[in-house]
Amino acid sequence: MKKYLIYIGILSTLLTSCDNYVDIQTEGKLIPKETVNYRYLLQGAATFNSTYNLVDVASDDIVMRDDHANYFNQYFSGSAYNRPYVDTYKWANEIIPVGERDNDMNSLYASLYTCNVIINEVMTSTNGTEAERLAIKGEAQVHRAFIFLTLVNVFGKAYDPATASTDLGIPLLTVPTVTENVTRASVKEVYDQIVKDLTEAVSSGLKPVNRSRSVWFPSKASAYGLLARTNLYMGNYTEALQNAESALALQNTLLNLEDYENAGDYGWPRTFDDPENILAKESTTYMYSPIFLSLSDELLNSFDTKDLRYQLYTRSISTMTYGTLTQGRAYSKELLSGDGRNAGPTVPEMYVIKAECEARAGNAGTAMTTINTLRKKRFKAADYTDLTAVDANDALVKVLAERRKELMGRAGFRWADLKRLNKDPRFAKTITHKYLTETFTIEPNGNRYQFPFAAIYFDYAPDLQQNN
Repeated sequence: MKKYLIYIGILSTLLTSCDNYVDIQTEGKLIPKETVNYRYLLQGAATFNSTYNLVDVASDDIVMRDDHANYFNQYFSGSAYNRPYVDTYKWANEIIPVGERDNDMNSLYASLYTCNVIINEVMTSTNGTEAERLAIKGEAQVHRAFIFLTLVNVFGKAYDPATASTDLGIPLLTVPTVTENVTRASVKEVYDQIVKDLTEAVSSGLKPVNRSRSVWFPSKASAYGLLARTNLYMGNYTEALQNAESALALQNTLLNLEDYENAGDYGWPRTFDDPENILAKESTTYMYSPIFLSLSDELLNSFDTKDLRYQLYTRSISTMTYGTLTQGRAYSKELLSGDGRNAGPTVPEMYVIKAECEARAGNAGTAMTTINTLRKKRFKAADYTDLTAVDANDALVKVLAERRKELMGRAGFRWADLKRLNKDPRFAKTITHKYLTETFTIEPNGNRYQFPFAAIYFDYAPDLQQNN
């Protein structure tokens, strides 16, 4: 009975609410098991438009400067909503306060439930064509793959072929049930499911691309894009290159930032109009909130000051906080369009994946050509100079540096990169965060790279194993 109450709750929410992105109009009564009802479930774009935000605070891209920490302690330290930011920054044993739920995880698993309803039922639905049912299932599989990939990179270890079959991942729920005993699948099992979902989605009859305010809906390009990301994280560079090239064959438009130099706030393309976006998965919070976070000096100093990503995507804290705080620069791209940070696959991400895989294959010249195709759109023509590399290793170093700058502020990317690159001695690094008089350090491949689950979940899932 509980299972069906949840079904009813999902249907009533999606079919009677006002959605910001899609206006759903229906006539008459909804008949259970009809194919169109599963399309309606997918039309609730906001249901699937979430990612995991807190991991960004743990990375080396941000710093909590002293005046921000003092401001936080004075005005926000007692807030259950804001406390996880500081505890994440400290890589604490407990991030979500006792008794509180992990809002990011809740949103993703709620979306997962809807995906599982669609995937498990749509192929036996009535009054629809086989092609319609396959396309609906394919869209839900792309959404589900994104959820699993996002969460396994928060709570599980980086993919390592030697240990993935025993490393703990996440609860791998693939059927719409509320009675299943909740345990953690291995990292390998999670990645295998992601690859399976996306591989099936690619051949399911999805539209090649989605534009005209439909970027919240999965397309064939987005399935290839997430496959490219997945295979990159797995170290399958040949496959990642092929997937990135397949995505770019369908969608490859880059914005020329020089065209937007004087656009001002809210003068940039919205998420649904930005041709670089392949699939929208927006963060609903400002990662580098000027309340207490700013970009790290290491990241800021990596930019050529003529780089338009530096000039347009970052700004002084004081211009974002009415003068309350003064130290540092914050990520400000959200202010340009009025939208959140997109964690979905984009054209720039495909270019940096392609360039990295080419460098790892020993093709330094090709890698530089690929990365320069992107960089030309990030400078004024008068300020631009091609990057060159003396060999494949030099190319890889430079491509990874460009990747960090290009994906700055995009939810979850830097954390996932730190985890996977720590496996390589050339790129492994120790990170230090200072919070007023306290100093915290995280070592490469340390256990704190796996986030702890909120304590409250163990009340409902006693067999869920906690990270060390």
